[in-house]
Amino acid sequence: MWSKLTDISIFEFEFVHKEAFWLFLIIPILIIWYLYKETHNDKEVNISDLNNFGKDGFSWIRFLKYLNFFVVLFAISSIILALAKPQSPKDVEEYKKKSIEGIDVVLAIDVSGSMLAEDFKPTRLESAKETALNFIDQRPNDRIGLIVYEGEAYTQAPLTTDHQLLHDLFEQIESGKVQPGTAIGEGLITAINRLRDSDAKSKVVILLTDGVNNSGDIDPLTAAQIAKEFGIRVYTIGVGKNGMAPISVQTIFGKQTQYMEVEIDEELLNQIASLTDGKYYRARNEKELNYIYDEIDKLEKSKVKVLEFKIDPPEKYYGLLFLGILLFLIYYLIQNTVLKSIH
Repeated sequence: MWSKLTDISIFEFEFVHKEAFWLFLIIPILIIWYLYKETHNDKEVNISDLNNFGKDGFSWIRFLKYLNFFVVLFAISSIILALAKPQSPKDVEEYKKKSIEGIDVVLAIDVSGSMLAEDFKPTRLESAKETALNFIDQRPNDRIGLIVYEGEAYTQAPLTTDHQLLHDLFEQIESGKVQPGTAIGEGLITAINRLRDSDAKSKVVILLTDGVNNSGDIDPLTAAQIAKEFGIRVYTIGVGKNGMAPISVQTIFGKQTQYMEVEIDEELLNQIASLTDGKYYRARNEKELNYIYDEIDKLEKSKVKVLEFKIDPPEKYYGLLFLGILLFLIYYLIQNTVLKSIH
């Protein structure tokens, strides 16, 4: 029986507004005021009566008067505890868990040969890797996966919260591991397959490319339609400066710098993003690429915050508030019946 009572102890609760405890200073002030009032303002009426002669008389009126004062103190204490908003630690942990597990993100990065262009320093690919890692570091609580694609697509890292593992796997990204080309549809559908069974509040693909879709069996817009059906939002990023971009090419005379035309299918990337309620971005340098990732970070945090407002941790203050109101009613009832003063 005692163990059951201790199970509901207020000391097992966490309080949201601990500053409300300062209001407990009212209690000693009221006690001091009451004692002063009782010792200095008592009015006695002397009545000739021998019934209580030789013994201390017990006064129910005085007892109820003191009791009613303590009822007020308990009522005030209950209201203060209610204002502090107690919550069960178990419920709070569950709420935090729901808040943390808000977003699943898959990065789909083009690693085709053109990503070795040097209009980004040292190359587009290295700049994309570094910027993506900065993005990951800003989202320590999200599950993040990594897809890389050229003429084919493959999973470099499944969805994980082990961001150190992601750092290690990013270091291993290279161009030329599979057949050449740019299979945007393959990259997107592989990312979708990593997210399709996710129960996260927000599912996101960030697809980065510097070219046009010229490989693979999956049409990018068909993949985008599938993403839409699974509630997956796709942000697309086109990387590369305008005009011509330098690239180092191995020749019989050693490495030489040649220039290649920057060709990005912006219309396609816009359509993919629009279909999935995402957004298309163009990065012409490292600064713009960093800005894009920062903006996506803010957009996703704001979207999930709206969703989180629908999940409120269970409130435990209702009982205390009801008890405080009930005690005030009892005080009022006693004060205006048994203890009613006649002036």
